Amino acid sequence: MGTDAWRRFFVAAATSVVAVVATLVLLHQQGIVVTLDGVGRRAGPGPAVAAPAGGGSYRFLESQPGQPDAPVAYNPCRPIHVVVNDDLAPAGGDALLESALGRIGRVTGLRFVRDGRTDELPRADRPVQDPGRYGGGWSPVLVAWTTPEVYPGLAGRVVGRGGSNRVSDPVTGRWRYVTGIVALDTPTMRRVLQRSDGRLAARAILMHELGHVVGLAHVDDPGELMYDDNVGRTSFGPGDLRGLAALGRAPCIG
Repeated sequence: MGTDAWRRFFVAAATSVVAVVATLVLLHQQGIVVTLDGVGRRAGPGPAVAAPAGGGSYRFLESQPGQPDAPVAYNPCRPIHVVVNDDLAPAGGDALLESALGRIGRVTGLRFVRDGRTDELPRADRPVQDPGRYGGGWSPVLVAWTTPEVYPGLAGRVVGRGGSNRVSDPVTGRWRYVTGIVALDTPTMRRVLQRSDGRLAARAILMHELGHVVGLAHVDDPGELMYDDNVGRTSFGPGDLRGLAALGRAPCIG
């Protein structure tokens, strides 16, 4: 190949690279993310609350294999569907859930979609897919107002339990959450709601459990809402916000 031919080749290659980079930047500005997993548009607008730099602490429930700083998270290019078993819900329970979901959505940028009511009872071995109840696709996240008799994980001083199930992507091997559960001890929540600060405290319990659902673990810092015990905090702390923002920035899966 002569000098002119090589020059034309390199010019064409450089032009192609610039075009690809420009296209990726444009797509990113429009909320469309291109990764090895595919192409997708983020379902939410991204975190609406700025995570403070430094300060506080957070921990992820799980990390990607061999990548301790890469959390297992939900796909931000897909909405997270939610159903509620509210047969035992206290008065105002739906408004509390709506407020807690709204806050989690703002600080992560994840989009939550309410799919209505369900008669499904919470259980530890809940399947990630339930075609007979929910049709194709993953089971929606279940929020259940229940009792320790129905859900033994609420025995003792536990007011709520939250968490999610993961699957492995067949293309990249990355783990991702696809569904989860929040179980709430209704009798105890009723007592909480009778306090002067009851509604704020009950909302904080829901936010804490939803924090587990999207991927945060407990921390040893009482200045964070993800502290293992309820010490009166009713809002996310600085570490919580940083961890939640990181979960909302997980790679899209097309």
